[in-house]
Amino acid sequence: MENENILLHLAIIIFLSKVLGAISRKLKLPPVIGMLILGVVLGPTVIHFIEPDAVIQWIAQVGVLFLLFEAGLETNIKQIRTDSKQALLPALGGIILPFFLGGGLSWIVSHNLIQSLVVGVLFTATSVSVSVMTLIDLGKLRSLEGRCIVNAAIIDDIIGILLLTVVFGVASGHQDNSVLFISIAKIVGFFIVAFVVGMFVIKPFFLNLKRVLMDNVVVSLAIAVVLLYSWFAERTGLAGITGAYFAGLFIGQTQYRNAVQDGITKVGKSFFVDVFFVNIGLQFDLLEIETEPMFLLSFIVLAIVGKLLGSSLGARLIHFDSTRAFRIGAGMIPRGEVALIVANMGFANGILPPDILSATIIMVIVSAIITPFLLKFGFTQMRGKSF
Repeated sequence: MENENILLHLAIIIFLSKVLGAISRKLKLPPVIGMLILGVVLGPTVIHFIEPDAVIQWIAQVGVLFLLFEAGLETNIKQIRTDSKQALLPALGGIILPFFLGGGLSWIVSHNLIQSLVVGVLFTATSVSVSVMTLIDLGKLRSLEGRCIVNAAIIDDIIGILLLTVVFGVASGHQDNSVLFISIAKIVGFFIVAFVVGMFVIKPFFLNLKRVLMDNVVVSLAIAVVLLYSWFAERTGLAGITGAYFAGLFIGQTQYRNAVQDGITKVGKSFFVDVFFVNIGLQFDLLEIETEPMFLLSFIVLAIVGKLLGSSLGARLIHFDSTRAFRIGAGMIPRGEVALIVANMGFANGILPPDILSATIIMVIVSAIITPFLLKFGFTQMRGKSF
């Protein structure tokens, strides 16, 4: 791509991503679906108008850091402690079964352990935004099932980030025991240093910003912390998104949480995050990827059934009846940002082939479309009452 066209291309990406995002919301689908479709249309699959150059790739990389930072900000540790008893088993069920189904499918096809582990992690992700929109429409967001779905999705995200960290952290050293040991030591070291710095440096610093007359630049300082934590994560051999998530987790425990979240939303989602999702569709030609139809169908079906059955079984173990268990399982089906991030990282690092990335995009779209129908069926057609 010629550099002189980069401003035009960015303008088109931003404008059309907002338009298609609004259309997606009108259709009660997550805006990310509109952005993915835009990338596919602008990229080599349809009109081949834009190719991802170094500038677009860099913007996309920053976008994913903002995305995971915001996820960390939204993680309410106190709420998780309060509601985790009811949400823990549905969350674990929605992680364990999909992990083994996804990993098993990949192993049957590739016999590649690291690839299979990454696909397993990819299957564990839950994007609760679709379910939340549907529950709001049904007036059931504050129901027992609604609260369980939201809290289980939060737990899913946290465990998914930890799984992602471990898998990518040991990927480079899986053939050498000494390198593997060093990789594990680095992971442990990162969490120790990140926790100590977060609790005893970052958190107190933000709590005392008014005293040093710096509370007016809190968003800028938060961005600096995101980049610092992401850099440190990458220096220890981990994914930068792990550092971004934990930066958000610690800053989210201060009184500046809402101000930082508002600022990051304006800065990140108005530009960087949109480019990240559009960039995924720009990277390859869906029509040239030779994905076996049976593999694609199995990939989608196992991703949906794994979440539905896994979370439902977890709900049954804490004595929810079958109706409520089905509703919770259905609400945990959608995949979104985290699944796309895992697939994109795996593809960029040469761990996942292009057909897995394309299958993930299709799976995200299908799971987002099917979830509202299953939730409405669960609440309106199945017996049992919600409260």
